[in-house]
Amino acid sequence: MTPTTKSKRFQSEHGTALSSTNNCKRSSSADSSSSTSPGFKTSSNKKAQDPNNRHANLDDEEGHAEFFFLLLFQSIEDSMTFVVSSISGFVAWSIACAFLANRLRQQSLEHPGGTAELWLEDISSCSQSVNVLGTLFVFTLVFRFNTCYARWWDSRVYWGDIISKSLELAMMNRRWIKDKSLADRMSRFIIVYSYASKALLRGISLTEDKGDGSDLVERGLLTQKELDYMDEHPCWQPHYCLEMLRAILVQVHNTDALVFNTDNKVHGQLFRCFDNTIKDLNQLIGNCVRTSASGLPASYDAITMTSFFLFFTLASFVWSASVFWMLPVIVFCASSIIMLLIVMGTKLVDPFGYDKVDIPMEAFCATIEAQIIAIDKRATSGIMEDFATTTSRRLSNNHELRNSFEASVNIPKLN
Repeated sequence: MTPTTKSKRFQSEHGTALSSTNNCKRSSSADSSSSTSPGFKTSSNKKAQDPNNRHANLDDEEGHAEFFFLLLFQSIEDSMTFVVSSISGFVAWSIACAFLANRLRQQSLEHPGGTAELWLEDISSCSQSVNVLGTLFVFTLVFRFNTCYARWWDSRVYWGDIISKSLELAMMNRRWIKDKSLADRMSRFIIVYSYASKALLRGISLTEDKGDGSDLVERGLLTQKELDYMDEHPCWQPHYCLEMLRAILVQVHNTDALVFNTDNKVHGQLFRCFDNTIKDLNQLIGNCVRTSASGLPASYDAITMTSFFLFFTLASFVWSASVFWMLPVIVFCASSIIMLLIVMGTKLVDPFGYDKVDIPMEAFCATIEAQIIAIDKRATSGIMEDFATTTSRRLSNNHELRNSFEASVNIPKLN
């Protein structure tokens, strides 16, 4: 079974977050008389409604369906001139070294024990020194790539936490805030926070052409007045959303809009839960900003590139005495692989851009929006209260748990 077939089978059996987003949008466009969620208006703009205009291709799934060399080209297309010129230079140098070594071999055969044979022996004796230099270079290269990959992985972890914290805040909002207008407003700004975070990490504003501000207004997630204020007062827009969430939370407590009254001891704990989650969202976007703003030290990149050119310059000359005309093939393959690792590591340093290897923030934002809309719909339908009360009492009388496993004192092996 091919990876594409596996992906299609998994989606058909379990579904994905993005497919749920598409279903939410299709259902909202099919029923124009009902709003997408409380406080959200349905846009008449087809471009804003079409999920394909907002979702990024998932690199983990899309890569299986694309040709390998196409993905490879897309990964290095921004640095294609540097990559091709560097590899071509090494291949040309290796051809010159192979030509020189072949001439020395011919002269050594014509004049055994002569100068040419001594040259070949001296060049071959340098192989151990080149191996030591190559080992140091490989350690430097691997350490650099691991550092770049760690930044890329951390960014995915941060965004995974942003999704979790956003949905946690949305569920607390709908379960614990009884004022409908305040709950709707909090849901809106939780969604806007994710899009504002994406814009900030890409160095743009929601009000710009590449930002999502106009689409958010059309979908009812922002008002034009709120968007205009962001445009007139430049700031880090995720923090504007977080400050708005805290302002809404203050209004909730001032108007006694929580499900528990102020005399209940749980009242203060609910405020702490809300505030801690908002604080976590603030810390997560701060971590993302730190990752985006702090690249690798320039001196470290300089050392890596200097070692790269120095190693292949010396190695080509030394290897020519033993491999001769096979040298250009070996140098081409080795330098191509190492150059790809260098370029790929450079792209992983800033994982918030538009490259194929960057994290799909469009998909993450769309997932947050779809799941929060689903949470809002469950809250307004009252289905959760029905399942938590009436159905639970009915099941407690008639429902029996079916369990085929028996408890034991053994610790299971999980690997």
